[in-house]
Amino acid sequence: MKKTFRVLLITAVVLSVIIQSVSLAFAGDKNPLSIYVASDVHFRPDTVLPPIGEVQSLPGDPIFSHCNTKGMMTYEAGAIVDEFLSRFEQSDSEILLIPGDISEDGFFEEHLAIAEKLLQFKQRTGKRIFVIPGNHDIRTSKSKNRLDLEDFMDIYAEIGYDEAIEIHDTSASFTADLDSNYRLIGIDACVYREDNAVISESLYSWIEKQVQSAKADGKKMIAMVHHNVLEHFAIEGLAMGLLCVEDHRTFSSALADWGIKYVFTGHGHANDISAAVSAKGNRIYDIETGSLITYPNAYRKVTFSDECVDVKTEYIRNIDISLLPDGYTEEQLDMIQNDFVGYSLGSMRSGMRSFTTTIPDLIEDLSESLKIKEGTASYAVLEELLETLKNTVELPLYDKENTKEIDSVSEIAAFAGIELPESDYVDLVDIGAGIYAGFYAGDEALSLHGSTELKLLSNALNAILVYALVNLPLSPVNTLLAELGAFDLYFLPSTSVYTLAAKIAYLRTAGEKIAIELIAPVAGGIINDVSDPVDLDVILESYSETSDSFQNEVPLTFFGILKKLFEVFMETVSNIFRFFLGK
Repeated sequence: MKKTFRVLLITAVVLSVIIQSVSLAFAGDKNPLSIYVASDVHFRPDTVLPPIGEVQSLPGDPIFSHCNTKGMMTYEAGAIVDEFLSRFEQSDSEILLIPGDISEDGFFEEHLAIAEKLLQFKQRTGKRIFVIPGNHDIRTSKSKNRLDLEDFMDIYAEIGYDEAIEIHDTSASFTADLDSNYRLIGIDACVYREDNAVISESLYSWIEKQVQSAKADGKKMIAMVHHNVLEHFAIEGLAMGLLCVEDHRTFSSALADWGIKYVFTGHGHANDISAAVSAKGNRIYDIETGSLITYPNAYRKVTFSDECVDVKTEYIRNIDISLLPDGYTEEQLDMIQNDFVGYSLGSMRSGMRSFTTTIPDLIEDLSESLKIKEGTASYAVLEELLETLKNTVELPLYDKENTKEIDSVSEIAAFAGIELPESDYVDLVDIGAGIYAGFYAGDEALSLHGSTELKLLSNALNAILVYALVNLPLSPVNTLLAELGAFDLYFLPSTSVYTLAAKIAYLRTAGEKIAIELIAPVAGGIINDVSDPVDLDVILESYSETSDSFQNEVPLTFFGILKKLFEVFMETVSNIFRFFLGK
């Protein structure tokens, strides 16, 4: 009896161990997969940057004279990347995805510097990093200052590609297992030396083959592509393939039908999530992550489990100023240390404003296209016109210096009896930058009708028209028109005519009204989401679930696209009627 009991006891213990081991094994398979996503680093090391004090993108600005014309924090990039990697190291995530634009211009110095930083981090922490190139990364040229595909693969050989199951033979596309449940497919669709993206027949077939292989291995696939595969704002599809992968609706439908539900993208520097359903009823999400070195300096933490996909958006809110290159003023360092978010937003807005300073530089391209030779009277006229254009675009919103001249939007608006709302915006471009900052941030809350931004924007546009007409140098313009043979476009010699016409034009447009009613649909098509769900923190369905359709989704089918176009058309018609009926 005792012997029997002992045998039963031992058997029970052995079974318990076996059951526990099996349960642990299955539990291991069900452990959530946590990944970090950071995009569009656009890295340039300090060694290739001119001294910060010598850069005058926005001359006279005490804080942002060195601003990047794209709004990116180039001089602060190294410190931002270090802060991000520190956060990644302290997290429970073991995997980092970087969906392209690792470098700014594809130069060897840029790639070697950021690759060394990533590799040292990987070797020190044991955490895994996967990258694919963006349109800025492989700008193949005859000069060996820039990478070609083979160089890229060599430099990043130990950063993800050493774990590849398979690599596409004519691109940097690859597959790699993330854990026992999920497999990553990095898709390099970039057209080198260009800014667009195309899925070639070879790449298309290769992706389909990888999907079949993943299914045979029991893996769910997560994709990473630099360019968008779904639209993130209403008129993105009109951008001639510069933002989305060419024929993106067909491609995203194929991905959805192959079972690739989640795609991580970058390129647009915005934080946005779009959803769509293919004609066969399969769901796909495009999770776009903004530029790490551009306001609002966001990155993603995404957790995949059997229950859901949890997307969280986090931000770089501070950096170590001791890591910055030499040359910063005390005023700049103080703002970076005490108000990094404000500094980042200011960098973006200043960068966009600095575009106006480059307007006179258009002389070379314009003169070439018009076949006007340097040194001629027409060339001098063209230079004068560009300078006038620059001054017009830079027309300040408010008369801060209380001058007698009518040289601000608020003073011109006063002719129509319109008082501008108070704001911290500086000029027309600054308003646009402020609006676009909201788009970059995600979960845009801007209401176009009645918003301060649109009131200022509409009045600025009208005032600029007035200012341009009043200050147009008529005699030189007529000289240029004559040389170009455009006699029918001659301007009358009296400037007073144009001054009066400008004031009447402003009054008849009723200030902000025409812009709000007629421009709002276009502006909304640029800055407002085209699709649910929300952009920043959201719980989405798991790979094993199919949720109900959202109220707004990116249209992929012919009838869906037709319906969307009809809705935009009806909104535009409605606004036109509202305008003319005075409602």
